[in-house]
Amino acid sequence: MAGSYVPRILPGAPAADSRYLDCELDGVRVFYEPALRPRTSDGQIRIRMKTFLFMRWLDLEGARAVVCDPSEKSA
Repeated sequence: MAGSYVPRILPGAPAADSRYLDCELDGVRVFYEPALRPRTSDGQIRIRMKTFLFMRWLDLEGARAVVCDPSEKSA
């Protein structure tokens, strides 16, 4: 069955055999899905630190949902 999912942020590095790409932004190493694309016409995906009281989390903004196609073979 085909479907889609909204990209999300998780702590830590993916498994060594994963298909993720990586880059370094402001001293932080970011791993991302090769199919990740911006959702809006400005072409930007933003990762921001959000806070509320004593809690902190990362927020992903501007990423388009990623389509899952079961006919594609995993490498």
